[in-house]
Formats: sequence, structure tokens, C-alpha cells
Amino acid sequence: MPSSKRRILSLFAILLILLPILAACRSEAGAGSNPTRAAADIGRVAAAQEVAEQFLAAWQREAYAEMYGLLSTLSQDAIPLPDFTAQYSEFATTITLQSLEAQALSAIADGDYAQVAYRVTFETLLVGDLTREPLMNLVWENRAWRIQWEAGLILPELADGSRLEMVYEISDRGRIFDRQGAPLAGYENAIALGLVPGEIQPDQADLIYETLAEISSYSASDLAEMVERTPDDWYLPVVTLMREEVAAQLEVLRNLSGVRMDEFRTRTYLEGGIAPHALGYLLYIPEAEVDAYVRLGYRQDEQIGAAGLEAIYEKELAGTRGGSLYLVGPEGEISKLLASGSAVPGDSIYTTLNRTLQLKLQQSLGDLRAAVIVMEVDTGRVLAMVSNPGFDPNAFDEDSLDSDLLTSYFTDEDQPLFNRAAQGQYPPGSTFKVVSMAAALEKDIFTANSTFNCQHAYWTCDSVYLYDWTYSHGTASSGLLSLPEGLMRSCNPWFYRIGETLYTEGYESALSEMAVGFGLGRETGIELPEGSGNIPETAANCVTSSQMAIGQGEILVTPLQVATFIAALANGGTLYRPALVEEIDPLNGDPVQVFEPEPTGELPISESTRETVLEAMRLVVEDSRGTANWALRNLNYAVSGKTGTAQTPSGDSHAWFAGFTREDDPDHPNIAVVVLVENGGEGSEMAAPVFARAVSLYFSDGEDVGGLMPWEDEPFVPSEPEPTPTIQPDSPSGE
Repeated sequence: MPSSKRRILSLFAILLILLPILAACRSEAGAGSNPTRAAADIGRVAAAQEVAEQFLAAWQREAYAEMYGLLSTLSQDAIPLPDFTAQYSEFATTITLQSLEAQALSAIADGDYAQVAYRVTFETLLVGDLTREPLMNLVWENRAWRIQWEAGLILPELADGSRLEMVYEISDRGRIFDRQGAPLAGYENAIALGLVPGEIQPDQADLIYETLAEISSYSASDLAEMVERTPDDWYLPVVTLMREEVAAQLEVLRNLSGVRMDEFRTRTYLEGGIAPHALGYLLYIPEAEVDAYVRLGYRQDEQIGAAGLEAIYEKELAGTRGGSLYLVGPEGEISKLLASGSAVPGDSIYTTLNRTLQLKLQQSLGDLRAAVIVMEVDTGRVLAMVSNPGFDPNAFDEDSLDSDLLTSYFTDEDQPLFNRAAQGQYPPGSTFKVVSMAAALEKDIFTANSTFNCQHAYWTCDSVYLYDWTYSHGTASSGLLSLPEGLMRSCNPWFYRIGETLYTEGYESALSEMAVGFGLGRETGIELPEGSGNIPETAANCVTSSQMAIGQGEILVTPLQVATFIAALANGGTLYRPALVEEIDPLNGDPVQVFEPEPTGELPISESTRETVLEAMRLVVEDSRGTANWALRNLNYAVSGKTGTAQTPSGDSHAWFAGFTREDDPDHPNIAVVVLVENGGEGSEMAAPVFARAVSLYFSDGEDVGGLMPWEDEPFVPSEPEPTPTIQPDSPSGE
């Protein structure tokens, strides 16, 4: 505010203080002799207090324009609305205001002047509560009381032109662990190395360039050229690395002129990112959100969680910032410490993830676009969530930025940042036959003993031929099959018949209703962003119903949804909310959140239906004719499952395998595992081997890799060039 305007307002403040005293002296003798005047004075006092209360109530709502409308003409001439708003906004931001309580305490009035005493308590995030009891002066103007405003109404200490300044104390961000306490994300000591060209001594230049070339992406000649192009007094950044990675070079560089070393602590994601889609990454506060975060106690240059658990649990991980609020005088001198508060470190998150299982599954998928979910069947704990290709969350740290790598994450057509496991929405193909079989049994249109002659094609709805997978593979048709055997062989005509019969018997919505009952078509409730998929409300016609029965048409599901209903089939019928967080622990004290299994529903099927479906899924693996028998016959663990090969509008089919374990191991609860390989072809060829690896790694605590993947020369080493899997000559499977 200009000094002349401050002087005017100050004079008015003095005048308003003196006038009531002078008026009291003039009227002392005769004040009680005029009841009408006394009543009028009481009314004017009440009116003045009412205006003050309106002003304070608007302040509590941060309705600054409403507050401004209650100011006197002189006050509004002295400070425009934008400046008035800015002063209050900056005050709230500086003190990290969370809320305020204000109330008028008393009021007096005499003639055209009034004064209201009030109390205001500011609840701040960083320095606790601040309470003040200022005086508000009002003037009678245009038959109403109006407030004579000055900065002391915000805080009395600001009346002389002083301002506030907050000095921040940043809290340590909480770390992220797997379920056993193995670190996934934490802080490490890092060092930024750079050069100041004008300070480099010529006889040391070659040694500097050669040493930095050992630890950076630049050659010695590159560095020499960069120094030549950089002004002498500029800082030229070269590389940022973990301190232990450059210990040997630091000893050489430490005594060389022109080398700058800046040490700091940086968020680090282990192994280049374990479960990066689940954990997420940090980014600097977006410009549009700076004011909001500063109000929460953040500095403008801080990083915040931008994806995954880092974003979802930003408040818990960030901790409580501390600060010291100083009063700075008109000349810029610090005159007083008004309040202070200490920082509290962020809470640490223990995830449900199994670090070894997660990392080795990430290393198993080569360049495939794929997803893997591993979940405890009795709890919903997610032990692994893999989306491939993945990304390195460390690349988002601008202090150690590899710009080419980061740019590739946004330009790569394979979309490495996209979480295929939770957000990818795909036709489920034959994995959906589990749902269709349940619908057929529940509607009593077929039983476990019903049979059907599965040929290469089926004249569906007397209108169109639809084909079995054996037709395109040139193998013999499956012949006479019971309903469980139909699932075992993944016989498309059996399920075309189910879809057709449900429709013609008046159960047009049976498949959709069963799918919804299995948890499809809606989000699972996991902590991360996820896709909801799509389940049509009803089959549009008979042919559509036949297509739906084999998981084609408009049906879309996520791998996470499939894992959820597979786990429910295995555990007795309970759908659990998938969870990634085991526990949230403060640095000191008891956990603030502990995982508890959370049922979200029950499968809408009888126990008899469930047992029939489970028997069919066992046959898929254990019967010599089962579509997964060849792929899983050497697996050392008891499993059940379902292959799937989902046709796509363009490109090769998506390969699926969804199954669960049937072991009795107290140290390894049974798990559901779902594998999706985008455009991978056959589920039995491409997805089932990944299932086998996941199961083997899990029960062996990472020791047994479960055989080679079709695209590997040796475990975790992709073939060069990557081969195209083909159906094995002795395999009866192809789905």
C-alpha cells in the first residue's frame, strides 16, 4: 500500500479512538435524560456489531469480495479490490492457514463513529494457533456502518507496514517397502557434478574430462567442446549420481579446480523401479497448483507424488512440515519470531508386494506388452502387479534427468506409463467361459452331465456359422463332451450353444448379470486408478449372446478384475477388494493403518455350481486333453486354470491365462495368477508359461524359475531375434 494512503488510514484510526472519549465527556450530564436517544444509540451499536460480524463471517469463508463490499468509500479508494484480496490471500498462504474462528466481543458507538473489539484465532498447519484481539473502526456512511480498513485488521503487528515471512523446515518423506520390509523407494545421498569453465586450470583439464567421462554419458572430447562453448563464469552441469557410485572418481576430482560438487538427498527407486506402476513417481509441483501446496506448508520448489501410491498417499508420505513465522519490519529487518513448529517425518508404507516375485516377473516379459497379477485368494493382497513395458521412476527426477529416456516414455507407442494390469481393458476371450458356464448351471438350462458334440463349426441361432479354435488350427474336433469337459477343451460351439439357449429361453440378460455378479464391469476398489471395463446390460440378439458366451463382442475386462473373481472361485465365493498397502507406520508410534481383508461381495452361484466350475478348471491343467496340460504338465504344484485367446479388431489375438494354486503350504497361502499378453496369440503358448513361472517363483521364494519362456534363451534373457511361438506337434491345446 502507498505510504500516503497508510498515513491517511492511520490518522482516521487515531481520530476514531479519540472521538468516543470526547463524545462521552460532552454527553455525560444528560445522557440518561432522553430514553429515545438512548434506544437509538443501542440500535446503532448493535448495527455496528452486526456489520463487523458480517465481515468476520465472510473472512472465515475467505469471501474477500464480500468483505471488501463492507469497507468505507475512503478505504476502497485507498486499496483496490485486487490488492485487498491479494493481501488476505498472501497472509493465508504465508501462515499456512487451515481455518479461522472470529467473533465480535464488544462494540461502542458515538455519532458517526463506532468501534468493535473482536477475537480471531488462526489455525495454521506449520506453527499452530495464533490468537489476536484487534479493534475494528467503523464510520456511518450512506445510512449504514462501513469499516475503515487498515492492515492491522488482519494482524495487529502489520499495522506499521511490517510483513510476515515463513522459514520452512521440510520433513523427510516416508519410505516404501515390500511386505517383508525390503526397500522399494527411499532416500539416498546423491552428488551433482559440474564445471565452471573459467576456473579450470589448463594442466588439469585432460584429467577432469577423462575422469568425468568414466561416470557420465559424455566422452572426454565432448566435455572439452562443451566447456569451450560455455561462458567462463557459468555453471555447466555434467552428471548426477548416487554418491557410492562415484566414490573413486570423487577422490580424483576433489582437488581439481573448476569442478563443482553439490551433495543432496534424493528419492530413489530401487533396481530401476520395482512395481513402478504401483509405486508411481515424484514431480515438481505444477505451476497451477503451487498456491494450494504452499498453503499446505510446501515450498514452491518441492516434489510431490504424481502417480501411484506416491500420489494416493502424498499426505501420509510427506509428513508434517515445520516452520518459523517471523515479523519483518518495513525496512526489511527481522523484528520478531511470532511462532514456530517442528517438522514430523512422513509415514512409511509397507506394501503387500513380494519384492523378489515382482522383480523377477518384471524381468520375465522381454519386450512384450503384457500384464501379470498375483493375488492371495483368501485376502485380496496383491503380491505382484506387473505391467510391461515398465519404466524407471528415477527418470522423473530433474536433478538426474535423462531427457531422452523420459521423452521416450511419452512417445513410445507401447505406452510404458500405462498400467495394463489395472487400467487395461480387453476382451476376456475364453477366460469368460467360466462365467458363462456358471450362468448356464444357475439357470438350469444345462447340468454338469449335459453333453454336446463339439465340432469345428456351429450353426448359431439358425443364422450364422461360428467356428471352434480347432478349425483355424487344423486339428481334430473335440467330439462328445460333458459341460465340464467343454470348458476343459475350451470348446467354442459348446458355449455358442449356451449363449443361444440362454437367449431363446428368455434369459437375455443372464450372461451380463452373472458377469456383474463376478465383479466385472466395475472398479475393484484397489488404491490405484483403474479401468471399469464394459458389460452390456443385455445381449442385443441371439448371435450377440453366443459371442458373449465366449468372451467376445462388447465385453471388456481388466486383468485385475479377472484375478479378483478367480480368487473368489478358489476361496469359497468371496470377492475381496484387491489391496496394495499392508501397513502405514509413523516414525514413532503405532501403525496408523493396518491391512484387513475387505469382502466386497459374494459370487451369485451355489456351492454345487462353484464345485462344477472348479472341477472343469482342474481338468484344463490335469487332463491330457486340457488346453493348458501341455504347457503346465511339468509344474511341480497343484493348480487349476483357464486359457484364453481373445480376438481383437486388429492384430493378433490377446493371450490369457487365469488360474489359482491348490497347495497346502502354511508359509505360502494359495494365490490367483492372471496373465495377459497383448496380441500374443495363444493363451496356452504365451500366457500359461508366465503363469508357471509366477507359481514356481512364489513357492520357491524366488529360486525356481519354472522353465524358459518361449521368448527366452535362458531365464530372464530374451532371444535375439525374438522367436514366434508355434503350437507344439504333441500338444492337444491351442487356446
